[in-house]
Order: sequence, then structure tokens, then C-alpha cells
Amino acid sequence: MGLDMYLTAKLHTVDRDWASEKERKINKEVRKLIPEMFDSGNLNTIEVGFEVGYWRKANAIHQWFVDKCQDGNDDCRSSFVSRTDLQDLKTACENELKTKDNPEESDEQIEPSAGFFFGTYEKDEWYYGALEETIKIVTKCLELPEEWDFYYQSSW
Repeated sequence: MGLDMYLTAKLHTVDRDWASEKERKINKEVRKLIPEMFDSGNLNTIEVGFEVGYWRKANAIHQWFVDKCQDGNDDCRSSFVSRTDLQDLKTACENELKTKDNPEESDEQIEPSAGFFFGTYEKDEWYYGALEETIKIVTKCLELPEEWDFYYQSSW
């Protein structure tokens, strides 16, 4: 039991007359991978997704997502995360790491939060490790092509 957190990248495409050339190309490639799924001719929309980030009991990161992407509602639903949100999260983590030796200089954008089996509530090695891991995850996400969307979901 505890706080598990997931960031997923998803690509949505359609194969319609009005679809972009890029969408048609993506659909063509996916159809090559799983042609039997398209034999009926009725599948015109494709969603491809994969997990790009996972955290365990990183309650400060979780609270950031709740506040910035879930309108303060911590209800374990999947929520859209924009690229701007991801860049803001990365910047907040970087800024917090800069104050590791002088915590009084923190801008308090990412603070530990309490919850049921949410882990430690201190700014300890787990907290700073989660910030470093988040920077790595977000950097990889932002390298994906613009067509990819991101969604955050937690379970506790």
C-alpha cells in the first residue's frame, strides 16, 4: 500500500479524410504492427500510450500535480498535463535542488504533503531523490515530438 504515481504519454490519431499527413503516416505504421485489428475497416481512431514516469511515495511531486493539474482534487483520476506544466515542474525541482544546502531559501513550490501511506514528510534524501528523478523523467518527456500528450494519475 502507498502512493503510486504514473505519468503516461499518449498519441491520438485519426484516419479520416480531414486527417493531417502526419496522422495518416502514424496510422499506417500502427496498422503494420497490428493489421488484424484493422481488418473490419471500422477502426479509424488510434490511441497509443506508454508509461514515461513512475514514482513511489513522492508526495511533494504528487501534491504539485494535484495543485497544478487536478484543480486541487486528489481523487486518483487521470489528468492532462501540458508541456508547459512539465517545464514548470522541472524548473521548480531544479530551483528546490539549488536550495538543498540552504532550505530557508526555498520558494516552497514543491513541499512534502501528508496522506495515507504517502511516505516521509521531511526534506530528506528521499525527497531530493524524487526531485532528481522527476527532472530526468520530464526531460525525456519534453524530448518526445509535440504530438504526444501527457497524463498524470495516482493510486493510494
